[in-house]
Amino acid sequence: MRPSRERFVKLTAIGLLNSLLIMLVISYGDWDYVQRYYHSWQQLQQQNTNSKRNPTRIKTILFWNGPRRSEMTIFGTGHDAFIQHGCPVSDCEIVNSPHQYPDRPLESYDAILLNFNDEFWMNKRPHFQRRPKQRLVFFTQEPPPSIEPMNITEYDNYFNWTMTYRMDSDVLLLYGRIRPKPSAPTTSDEVQVRIRETHAKLNCQRIEMNNETTDTTNAICNEKNKKKKSLVAAMISHCTTDGRREHYIKRLRKHVKVDVYGFCDEHDLGSGLRCQPHELLTSTPECYDMLESNYKFYLSFENAICSEYVTEKFFNIMSLRNIVPVVYGGADYDQLAPEHSYIDALEFEPGQLADYLKMLDANDTLYNEYLWWKDDYVVESNLQDMVNHGFCDLCQKLHADQGQIKYYPSLLPNWHPGRCFRPHYKSKSNSSRRRLVKKSRVVVD
Repeated sequence: MRPSRERFVKLTAIGLLNSLLIMLVISYGDWDYVQRYYHSWQQLQQQNTNSKRNPTRIKTILFWNGPRRSEMTIFGTGHDAFIQHGCPVSDCEIVNSPHQYPDRPLESYDAILLNFNDEFWMNKRPHFQRRPKQRLVFFTQEPPPSIEPMNITEYDNYFNWTMTYRMDSDVLLLYGRIRPKPSAPTTSDEVQVRIRETHAKLNCQRIEMNNETTDTTNAICNEKNKKKKSLVAAMISHCTTDGRREHYIKRLRKHVKVDVYGFCDEHDLGSGLRCQPHELLTSTPECYDMLESNYKFYLSFENAICSEYVTEKFFNIMSLRNIVPVVYGGADYDQLAPEHSYIDALEFEPGQLADYLKMLDANDTLYNEYLWWKDDYVVESNLQDMVNHGFCDLCQKLHADQGQIKYYPSLLPNWHPGRCFRPHYKSKSNSSRRRLVKKSRVVVD
């Protein structure tokens, strides 16, 4: 029988060692020296063996599909990515495709992420003999209607962890965060005091004379908003959506002018306006600067009204200084943002919302109340923040995990598209519409 390659290497090493020992005895004539040398060599071999058995292991993360996804492009691959991004626990590496190391067995990875996204279809899922402590991760930033064609019913008892925008995920992958500074108020009463104190003085230089604020202050403050030539803007990339935002916008435009940037002109939604997109699927900073300079309100309308689904459409606008977002989604915005910092379109019929925006446009004091919080909070809104939190937390969880076996019998309780809300805008009053929205959020949860 031919010896295996490993055995051949061992036999060769032993032969070379014996030859070396003979040469040492001949050269030095000192058997004690040779024994010390041999003992040192044995210790080194034992250390190598122990290192293989109990190493300070680099946790390995494989992206099964979607290697060109923007999150991957931004964060990078390999072990250096975790060090460069300053992760608290950085002993991890990312492999962005099974084709990167085709001979590497799948069971060697600590986590395998399956990216559920309509841009990156999975022709097949990984099939192999899984290790007990291996983690298969359901990874998505998409709402349930977008991943419906990928048929998650085939993945019962398959995933160990989830990595999504939902707050009950094993690893959070949030589009943004709004963090209070130490100066932020902690109660609703304190918020009301702060609003009264800052009515028309936000983002403006106070002019004081004889220790009294003069009317000149208000004049300077209001001048910023009066320079804005337009009232409402939106950027739309999907012209037909599950949440039917396009129907709401079309009805809203019957009562107030809305400039819609994008490529939905043929759907009677666009305004023939364009805003340069960024290569990583978001708009350029110059585009947001233009919006802030020209508009008082921005329609941060999501393409689906699903529980906790809120995207960069909201956080990017919140990060600007002088524009107010009008939201349309299934998230609990009260938990995400400061009180009185946004307007919820789902609390209004389109005509009512138009009237409310016009009223705020005519009253700078009331408009500026929505900007009271800008100096007391920090908004994280870019993809860099999102992926840093997500992958650093994933690495830390892989190291902290004590091997408890966990799996999801089914993803449908949270990811069935039927749990999202599809409004029809037929309510007769604001109160009935509010009840409808609250009911939908209970069902979604």
